[in-house]
Amino acid sequence: MNRRSFVAALTVIGLGLGLGFGVPSARPDEPVRVVIDADSANEIDDLYAIVRALVAPEYKVVGVTSAHWMRSTEPNATVHRSQELHERLLDRMGLRETVPHPLGADRSMPDPATPIDSPAARHIIALAHAGGPDDKLLVMALGAPTNLASALLLDPSIEPKVTFAFIDGDYKNGRWGPGIFNWKNDIHAVRAIFESKVDYFHMPAKSVSVEMVLTKQDVDEHLKGRGGAWDFLVERWETFPRTAGKPRKVMWDVALVEAMLRPDLATRVVVGAPIIRDAETVEQHPDNPRRVTVFEAIDAEGMARDFWKALDAAVAGHRSP
Repeated sequence: MNRRSFVAALTVIGLGLGLGFGVPSARPDEPVRVVIDADSANEIDDLYAIVRALVAPEYKVVGVTSAHWMRSTEPNATVHRSQELHERLLDRMGLRETVPHPLGADRSMPDPATPIDSPAARHIIALAHAGGPDDKLLVMALGAPTNLASALLLDPSIEPKVTFAFIDGDYKNGRWGPGIFNWKNDIHAVRAIFESKVDYFHMPAKSVSVEMVLTKQDVDEHLKGRGGAWDFLVERWETFPRTAGKPRKVMWDVALVEAMLRPDLATRVVVGAPIIRDAETVEQHPDNPRRVTVFEAIDAEGMARDFWKALDAAVAGHRSP
């Protein structure tokens, strides 16, 4: 697909879908500027979430940044594997030349005060400053939030200019708990974000996004044989070792994108941030003046319907990507 056909398809989608913003905007007729930060080579749901954001008329995706997935302060190659997948996906969508996709950090932060500089962090900083007071940048972390925290530490002046959203650490029955994977891969970055004053949305993985499931039958029905990015998503399911041959898949990251896009499909509460000591130790502080927004429940079936409605419209808009 070329850029012109993709933009035309988004116009069709915009006419067919109701607009809804997870992030309130002072400019309701303008799309929210969004960066998706993802460790895509570690799983398959990242790519599905990225595509969902790219076909949303409510969003103007101004960056797809790559994240590592190693619990190490030593440089490692995982971020490069995610970067390669992002480039392949954007190629399939005809967007490699128009959607920036800078490389992210290749390691975890050594402590909550020391950032890892990277093109991705610098890109977030530049985009934050490019917006006005009614045009905050939304950055969603689908993997370890190293790039988000590092951007904030490298330039604290962006704090009022960004909204961060992250998926992992748990929240159930009014209590915070440790996360499963992203949380542990850079707990210092998680701490830096919670200890900041940045506008923050949290999607618990273990208790909430685990409910967001797609089936291979639906993937085949909606995407298989459609070419380009659509078959790329099918191939990813069929060739990734943990999903090959499996009939169902938890789409953790899709839940976050859907919750931010469709506020009516998620129950959110504003609560006191926890005090995070380490990857396993989380202290409850309900009266903490540092307030954050948590998704404590989702309408998983509604999210799946919305996901397929959006992708069906995109497929109809350009059947030969």
